Amino acid sequence: MKTSILLLALVATLGASAAYPAPWGAKADTPAEKAAITERCWAHDTSKDVKIWPDGKTPLKVSDKPMKFLEHELNQSNVVITDINEPQFTLFPAKGDGPKPAVVILPGGGYWQLGWNKEGTEIADWLNANGFTGVVLLYRAPNQRDAALCDVQRTIGLLRRDAAKYNVDPKRIGVIGFSAGANLAVRAATNWRKRLYERVDDADDQSCRPDFQMPIYPWDLFPKNLRKDKLPLVLKPDYPVDQETPPAFIMQAQDDFCMVETAVGYYLALQKAGVKSALHVYPSGGHGYGLRRLGTPCDVWSDAAADWLKGIR
Repeated sequence: MKTSILLLALVATLGASAAYPAPWGAKADTPAEKAAITERCWAHDTSKDVKIWPDGKTPLKVSDKPMKFLEHELNQSNVVITDINEPQFTLFPAKGDGPKPAVVILPGGGYWQLGWNKEGTEIADWLNANGFTGVVLLYRAPNQRDAALCDVQRTIGLLRRDAAKYNVDPKRIGVIGFSAGANLAVRAATNWRKRLYERVDDADDQSCRPDFQMPIYPWDLFPKNLRKDKLPLVLKPDYPVDQETPPAFIMQAQDDFCMVETAVGYYLALQKAGVKSALHVYPSGGHGYGLRRLGTPCDVWSDAAADWLKGIR
């Protein structure tokens, strides 16, 4: 993959409609309607759920609360989940014979909650269409950043150890994350030399380095008030980029409240280290849309990402 930067300077932009458009818009007014949408959005093959930690071996565990479904995005046909204390991943296998490349999917939500559909299962469907197995990871939340990194590192190790079982290529396992999930993807991509937890079993003997990374509208990689204070584009020390950092596809909109400088600054750090990566910046689109086409320039980002993934596949 050649290093590339694409800054799309479009003159005109289209605003998203006030109502959330079909096919995702849903009426979620009554308890019965909310229950029906939750059931529909959560429905998946539970035989593909994998608990990532053995009983009694979960590092940094702080709570035994059961997983909780929130309702504030049901009108967007999106189940939001919190109180994730027993992390798991769900496998969405790509069709076809032979081992497939795989991508661990990290939904966003400020490390407080995770969007299961908009930044999870819909991403898995898109990856399947492009020949990749999707692995939606419900990492720990709320507010468990170090535990979440443990969950990603453990998941990559499990996929590599059990590659034959899951029909994945252990040399082509990447991460894609959205917002806080993008932050987590970057942290996993830059902190793979040492796990954040003690060895549990032989899955932890596998490398937890992602083979590629896709931070989508990333958040919180640089000091606060980056624009106001005109600080230099220097990454926080939590994200030590070097020449062995995995190649990246990075995307963000200029009007994103998480600051487009986040994506640009991360790309420049990768470029300085000699890491082959691609940056796509769009003039508008906001934040938190996943793959959904809402009438903004960001609608086409997944087309560019699919082209980039051809270099992996």
